[in-house]
Amino acid sequence: MIPAELQQLLVDQLPTVPGVVSAAPWEERPYGIAVTVGAAASYWTITGASSTAAPEGANGIGPQPVPELTGGKVRTAEVEQALLAALAAGAGEGQVLRAERYSTRPEPPSVRYGATIDTDDRWRLFIACVGTAPVGRKIAHDGYYRAGETV
Repeated sequence: MIPAELQQLLVDQLPTVPGVVSAAPWEERPYGIAVTVGAAASYWTITGASSTAAPEGANGIGPQPVPELTGGKVRTAEVEQALLAALAAGAGEGQVLRAERYSTRPEPPSVRYGATIDTDDRWRLFIACVGTAPVGRKIAHDGYYRAGETV
């Protein structure tokens, strides 16, 4: 699975998650995706590396919990989980070998929200939250690389 395929899968599958208003390509970044939940959006970018070694002991991610994104403010970590739920729902059996969320690590990386995804065709994909903003406002106004705790 290459970055463009992951982008399309998420655009197609995220609207099935309760509370996701829309998921669309985000033109500001190659392979970007904008996920609208309620009155706010989170912006994600997808990158990848090919010809990586398959992770040891990885045997697929299986179904993922679907977060409830309705109501008031939604935690960005819940949108992160929605990405994995959409990935698991849309990927072919055995296509995704492993997916690790950043926000659940004991020591999250500098990109606090995102995931590393290993696929059966030896691609390692990285999805990272670039920022959050109210609908209709560009994240450049809020500053890049400052994803809020809530969307």
